[in-house]
Amino acid sequence: MACPYFLPQSELPAGLWVHEPRWPLGKAYSGLCCSRADEPFQPPEQSQEELCNYGYVRGVCECFPAESQADAVRFSVIEEDESRLLIVYVFEKDHAPAQFGSLEYVIPARALQPPHPDAILSRQAEAFAHSHLAGVNAACTGDSDTVL
Repeated sequence: MACPYFLPQSELPAGLWVHEPRWPLGKAYSGLCCSRADEPFQPPEQSQEELCNYGYVRGVCECFPAESQADAVRFSVIEEDESRLLIVYVFEKDHAPAQFGSLEYVIPARALQPPHPDAILSRQAEAFAHSHLAGVNAACTGDSDTVL
């Protein structure tokens, strides 16, 4: 579950992990904090790894708005074929669903169609879809160390 104010921009380099963490967006991303809509900024890389990529940072991150309607956003693929992914998103507050919906990611276009009006949600869903598809492709080609 990523922070609802985190706008992912690019993958972070692979860390020195014995076992790669289960990143909410599928991979670790660097990006911008948009908690202050009029002045997005790039937090330090450690904050992005430990806070932005994971969410539930109310009271931990000094930038997280106290009046926020959500603590984190979660994504799951609920339907998939060779041309599209149907992704469900759930905004959570206090570990309970607060708002949800579905998004369609069109694989040949490499984009949500139509994009969601919330640009941060759209970008997070696209990052999640890219990571999901990269994992599926790695598993199909044998490039994954995932044990099924």
